Amino acid sequence: MERIYEGFAGIYAAGPYPEFSRRIAGALPAVLGFLGHEVRTVLDLCCGEGTFAVEMARQGMEVTGVDRSPAMLELARRRADDAGVGVRFVETDVREIRFDGEFDLVSCWYDSLNYLPDIDDLGRAFDGVGRALRPGGLFMFDMNTIEGLAVRWQQHPSYEIQDTDRIFEVHRTSFDHETRTATLRITGFVRDPDGRWRRIDETHRERGYTITEISSALERAGLRVRALWGSLEEMRDLDTGDGRVWGVAGRAH
Repeated sequence: MERIYEGFAGIYAAGPYPEFSRRIAGALPAVLGFLGHEVRTVLDLCCGEGTFAVEMARQGMEVTGVDRSPAMLELARRRADDAGVGVRFVETDVREIRFDGEFDLVSCWYDSLNYLPDIDDLGRAFDGVGRALRPGGLFMFDMNTIEGLAVRWQQHPSYEIQDTDRIFEVHRTSFDHETRTATLRITGFVRDPDGRWRRIDETHRERGYTITEISSALERAGLRVRALWGSLEEMRDLDTGDGRVWGVAGRAH
């Protein structure tokens, strides 16, 4: 995969994106209660700038965050320090995680798994999740559906995300139906302390997977699908028109 979330890391942290992680962290206690699952240890894959990991640590959990971007991990460590919580952060690719039965919960949020370009990569990630979970542990994640990437992302092929006195950010999207791949071209301008504007460009690609492909890959990794929802907060069944799937899978006892 291309190196991304490097120059874009600071723009990401300053934008609306961390609020998504806060929303998940706020909803999770009720969801875990509904599932009847007690959590003490958490592995947050593709943890980014650390918002979800830090929020879980604030809730009293022992948290490890994993990401392949050094720039994002630097922001995550700073966020944990500012919050006064201890989180272990590890730099590695989600396809190469090496943990052995350590965690009650493994999470992977904000469609990070869509960045894996083919089903074999997705399977490698799920295999690592299965190894990392304790018997009876849960894996929770979200992914953009093909509907989300092919239709919802394309409703506004060019749109503005941030426009402040310090940051300007615009996105352009496209979708390749043959490969089921959405391309997101990000252009950002950041005002440096000397007043000059610096341009940052990154290209992000997300692959769409069918629900059958996702479920089968989980099962092959020894993870039993417990729920596929169209909304985390509502915990309602997935509908064909939903742009995002929220998944729960468990490792056998």
